[in-house]
Amino acid sequence: MAMELPEAVRPEFERRLLEQNIQTAEVLGTAVTMRDHDTGAHNFRVALYAGALGERLGFDQGILRHLIAGAFLHDIGKIAIPDRILLKAGKLSDDEARVMREHCQYGARLIEELPAFQGAIPVIRHHHERYDGTGYPDRLAGERIPVIARAFAIVDVFDALVSDRPYKRAFSYEEAVTIINAAAGTHFDPNFTVTFLDLARAVYQKFASLSEEELKSHAAELRLRHFGL
Repeated sequence: MAMELPEAVRPEFERRLLEQNIQTAEVLGTAVTMRDHDTGAHNFRVALYAGALGERLGFDQGILRHLIAGAFLHDIGKIAIPDRILLKAGKLSDDEARVMREHCQYGARLIEELPAFQGAIPVIRHHHERYDGTGYPDRLAGERIPVIARAFAIVDVFDALVSDRPYKRAFSYEEAVTIINAAAGTHFDPNFTVTFLDLARAVYQKFASLSEEELKSHAAELRLRHFGL
């Protein structure tokens, strides 16, 4: 029989549990990101970009928490992708690309085992869906794509564009926003895209060139605002 917590200690217990949950998401997400990046900075940047976009879109606190946790955990399924594919510098073959795309389902299945992160699963599974229905894994279209996945998709692609990767150079800020704007209504939710482009320069200038330690400090501020931690 489960022991009932005294009313006086319950808020502090819940606060500590929430703190442990979001810190676990950060650590898990960063560990996976470091498999195909030199640092975990990508995960911190997309969490900060996602938080800023979610705030501007007026998401309520519960939705923002799921969006931020999902940002940290979005690529957790890459733990199941072989290094020969994940770390390949050149273009993936069709078979390799098919395996890589499976990271969304792998990630969702992993997180299904963790009750604390159920709200993050829409980001994990659906951040590669496209607004026109040509994405993966479920070819969802329009508003059938969960709202937090539609928001996260924009910031994830933006950070990928402005970052160096083994297979490409970093695009300039101007090049990146041109690409994002051109994909409104096909890849991205057109209304969310307008909102993101309105704040993109500010968040890019604030976060894009920071070290991982500096990004962690800003992530702590984000946690304080939305998790009270």
